[in-house]
Amino acid sequence: MDRYFAQVPADAEVVVGLVRREAAEECSAGHLPPPELDRCVREAVGELWGSRISTFVPLLALRRVRCCIRAGTCECDDW
Repeated sequence: MDRYFAQVPADAEVVVGLVRREAAEECSAGHLPPPELDRCVREAVGELWGSRISTFVPLLALRRVRCCIRAGTCECDDW
């Protein structure tokens, strides 16, 4: 490995896919329906995508989605 930092996907859709997969694995039945989970993931990635901390967009987006899963809605501001 010749790089010290993680490679950042160049496409936001790749990050959306990564976060959606991780969130779906953690989301037990009844917390967030798939359409709302998808909307939540897209929202989280979209808000973070243009930030200066692009290396951590997947991690920060997943953190926000986890908050939504715990709350049962994507109207969570506690992340």
